[in-house]
Amino acid sequence: MPGAVALAPTFAAASSSAAAASTLAPNPTSRGDPLIIRLCRNAPASATPLVPLVATRRYVRGCRGAALVASPHHAPNPRLRFASAAEGMAAEASTAGAASAAEAKPFAVLFVCLGNICRSPAAEAVFRTLVSKRGLDSKFLIDSAGTIGYHEGNKADSRMRAASKKRGIEVTSISRPIKPSDFRDFDLILAMDRQNYEDILNSFERWRRKEPLPDSAPNKVKLMCSYCKQHTESEVPDPYYGGPQGFEKVLDLLEDACESLLDSIVANNASISG
Repeated sequence: MPGAVALAPTFAAASSSAAAASTLAPNPTSRGDPLIIRLCRNAPASATPLVPLVATRRYVRGCRGAALVASPHHAPNPRLRFASAAEGMAAEASTAGAASAAEAKPFAVLFVCLGNICRSPAAEAVFRTLVSKRGLDSKFLIDSAGTIGYHEGNKADSRMRAASKKRGIEVTSISRPIKPSDFRDFDLILAMDRQNYEDILNSFERWRRKEPLPDSAPNKVKLMCSYCKQHTESEVPDPYYGGPQGFEKVLDLLEDACESLLDSIVANNASISG
């Protein structure tokens, strides 16, 4: 048949091209479907033979009476799309994780006096008690320290512990001196008196020459009595060399200041109030 004769070269060329394509490594993204070759009926002898697409190993399907040529386009590799999508999801997860971590970080408060055995341990205990009563324990990190390490490792003064216990407040802290990392780790540092305040800032200036500390750290340091609403004293006096009334006075000032301090922190931090 004339038609059969005309198509013979085309089949031969197609078979040769298919054989050559079969030596190529299969596309890992293809579905493994058999290669399909469709020829137009009555195609002229001069019709271009089927040419396999190297990227996809698929032949172009010819149209009736049209020459058969390879398409210059092929579908994008699905692996690239999946990799891009995975990277996008990873970036979103990382951003969400960072935001969640920042939101979950507790607000850190450090109370500081001279030796960390009377005033600052009591302030820590009073503030911790108030925070617990409001059910905000998980929202805060509370600690105390001294500007000197003379009493490091010791419990608070027994007189302060006894006076606090009468008010239902347990003083359990162990004395330690303030350290450079406190200026990075704490959001607020409360000094009991002006001398403590100056000593804290002097320590900061000395330590910042030896290691990197945040420039904003001095702004974290406040006087404890600046939060008092019912008392006019500007400092919490050291009761160490006085009698029982001195310890009671300290507790009066601390309870006043700590109540206002907690209100202020909650009002200015949505992650706590929320």
